[in-house]
Order: sequence, then structure tokens, then C-alpha cells
Amino acid sequence: MAGNTYYIEEAQGVAIQYKGNGRYAYETHNKWNKEKKKYETVWKYLGVVNPETGEYTKKQKPLKHERLILNYGDSFMLNEYSEKSGLKTLVEAVFGDMTQSIFALVFFKLIESAAMQHAQTWFEGNYARIIFQNADLSTQRISDLLKAIGDERLLRVFFKRYLDKVYTNNGVIIDSTGLQNEISFPFCAYGHHGGNIEKETRLLLVVDKENSQPLYFRYMPGNIVDVSTLQTTVKELSAMGVNTNYALIDAGYYSQDNITHLYDNSISFLIRLPAGRTLFSQLVEQTRFTLESIGNSVVYGDRALYIQKVDVTLYDKYPAFAYVCCDIKRRAEDTVKLLIEAKDDKLSQADIAEKLRRKGIFVLLSASDIPVSEVLPLYYLRQCAEQIFQISKSYADILPLRVHSENALRGAIFLNFLCVILYINLRNQLTVDTTVESTLMHMRNLMCKVFDDGSVLPSEMTKKQRLFSDAISCTVGIF
Repeated sequence: MAGNTYYIEEAQGVAIQYKGNGRYAYETHNKWNKEKKKYETVWKYLGVVNPETGEYTKKQKPLKHERLILNYGDSFMLNEYSEKSGLKTLVEAVFGDMTQSIFALVFFKLIESAAMQHAQTWFEGNYARIIFQNADLSTQRISDLLKAIGDERLLRVFFKRYLDKVYTNNGVIIDSTGLQNEISFPFCAYGHHGGNIEKETRLLLVVDKENSQPLYFRYMPGNIVDVSTLQTTVKELSAMGVNTNYALIDAGYYSQDNITHLYDNSISFLIRLPAGRTLFSQLVEQTRFTLESIGNSVVYGDRALYIQKVDVTLYDKYPAFAYVCCDIKRRAEDTVKLLIEAKDDKLSQADIAEKLRRKGIFVLLSASDIPVSEVLPLYYLRQCAEQIFQISKSYADILPLRVHSENALRGAIFLNFLCVILYINLRNQLTVDTTVESTLMHMRNLMCKVFDDGSVLPSEMTKKQRLFSDAISCTVGIF
């Protein structure tokens, strides 16, 4: 027969189909179709008929040959979450062809917490090389990538789209930390923080007050103090459409200019008053006989405190509320320490009494009237920013900085920013009795085989691995 025409020949229960120059054998039988209420012929392919012998043989699929064995589960889980949450789509819309290398590095930092010079070695033995086949993690390419993703124009587009997705419009937390380094470039300078003088770059972070999502970052030389950065930060946020209607800020931002700026722009706030201010001494003196009363007692978690609210006027112009707080446990510990030191230092009773008055005392200032029972939970939301700094420094390996240009610095911090986003949201989705670190360690033990045809065969999951995988499978779009 010619072309695609064919005919069928029945022989000993086997149907021989002629198609073109080929003959093909099928086993046939009739099966009752309940819906159509009639018998239908069911065909089962048996093989190609040899025209000389009449025998038929079924073609065998070519055997696959094992090419690689890779760590599979950790990158698989991170990739599933990145795709289902919409984070990968958001990044790809801005950074295009760089996305694969960006996420390969993000996964490396979350899985290994090691210097990026080791990224290529990790990449060669991890399933990430299958996911991100166009990624290049050689040292030179990583350097080029950091400079490219540090382009201010790209970052502005990213943050505009990102903030539209995650900001709740209910206020921000602003905090900063030092990134110690010895790099010779304009953003490294000696700074004085926490009683230490170190060469550093200051990193300022903005966090959503309601959902604890990191929102934005800024950086500046280490010799620029926090008090100088608040107004610029608020203006930058405003330019990107973030209505900073409430700010939780630490004592380093307290100044007349900043307080004036907050009031003039109708930004409510909660801030810790620096202990060296005259107002602090006045409030301690004003409440010395009334603070430690049972009516002022507040229990916050496993801490017991006395808190007294006092009406104040800041800089003779702005009405506010001061919350004079005494941490009872801290006061007792500091008192014991002071009395022991006083004996060795031969302090007078007057000196001891003066020092004891301040032990365990801190003061919070608020532009709005907050119930005493709510002021501590609100203020300690600042710990979200501190936790993010901890993740950045210890887990996402932002230190030490190894960049020598401003673009590369922005790129390195942005890469770390993506790590933190992925880490925090993954942590929120996992069960309460596990951590991201533990989860990735368990998932890392899930291996896969890669065959010469490109197919991937994962090994069987353990019970824990299955639970972690199920937790990620229900991810909904966030970004």
C-alpha cells in the first residue's frame, strides 16, 4: 500500500494492520460500552510483523543511562515556593535573563550560608543546575551579576512593584545596623555604635509593622549617624508610594529635627528616649515615688514591669505621651551588679543612690495615646527588624562584604534582601515545630538521579520530607 492508507486482516484472533509499507499486529476483543449500550472493539498493540516469517515483535524503548546523582530536595522546595508564591515571576519581570543566576545564588546562600566563591562547586552537585541551566556561578560572572542587578533603575522598578504587593499601609519599623568591612571605597568609614568604633557601612532597613515583611533598604557610610537618615528615608518611601503614617524607631533617631519632621508630616510614632537626655532625667525624678506601685504593674510574656504614663511636651511645642518603664528583673540584676562594683570602687552612698534610680528604667515616647497594656507589644515589634539583621548576618551570609563598587554593593545587599524575603515567608508557612534551617537540612538528604535523556528521578521521601513538601504545595500567591 502507498501513503497513509491501511487495511486490516484478521488472522487467528490477531488483527494485522497495513499502513504504508509496514505491517502491525494488534490483539482485539469486544467490550460492552454501558453508556452507548453496544459492544466496541478494543485494540492492544503487539508489535511489528516480519513479512517473511509472520512473527511480530514490539519495539523496546531505549535504555536510559544514569548520568548524575544530585542533592535534590532543598532546591526543589525553594523553587516550588518561589514559583507558587509569585516571587520568581516578580523578579523575572524586572531582571529578565539574570533571574536564573539570581535565584541560583539565593538558593546557595540559604542552603550553604557560605562565601559566594564556593557557589560553583555547590551548583555542580545540586539539583539547582537542572532548574537553572542558564545560570553561571563562576566567580567573575557573580561579580558582573552583582553590578548588573545593582543598577538603580532596575531596583526602583522592582521596589515599586514589590511594595504594591506587600505593604499593608499600617506603618513601618525603621532600624539600622553596621556591616563591618575593610574595603577602601566611599561607603566604608569609621562609625561609633554601641560603645565601639569600627570601620563599617551602615545598612538601614524598613519593615512592615503589620506583616513583618522587609520593605526597603538603604545604605550609607559608617560615619553617618542614624539621626541624620530618618527624614531622607521617609521621603524615599513617599516617592515610591509608601504612606508612612506610623513609625516604630529606636533611640538613635531621636532629635528635634526628626520629631519636628514627624509632626509636620502627621506621622505618628513610638520611639525610645535616649537615657542621656534631660527629659529622661526629669521623668525618672517625676515618677520616682509613684512608678513602682501595684497599679502600674504589667506582665508581658515572661517579663514583669512597672509602667507609668505621663503627659509631656517635646521641645516646648509638641504634645506627646511618655511611658516610664521599669523592668523588675533587669533592675534586680543591675542592682546586685552595682552594689558589688560599688564596694570595689568605694563609691559613696550618694553615688550609689543616684545610679540605682536609673537601673532597669527606660522611657518610650508616643505621639498618640496608647493603652499602657499595649505599649510594650507595639514597641517590641522592632524585634522584627533585629531578627532580619540576624538572618542577614548569620544565615544569609551578608558579612564580610566583598565588593568594591557602589553598584556591586547595592547588588550584594539586594541579593541578601531576596534571601530574607524567601526565608521569612518560608518560615511563616512551615509548621511551628521546625525551622527553615532544619527543613532544608532534611530536604537536602532527598537525592535524585539524572539520566542521559535529561529526565530526573527523585528518591522516595521520608515522612518528614513528605510533610515539608505538603506544606509548600499549598502555597498561594503573595507577590
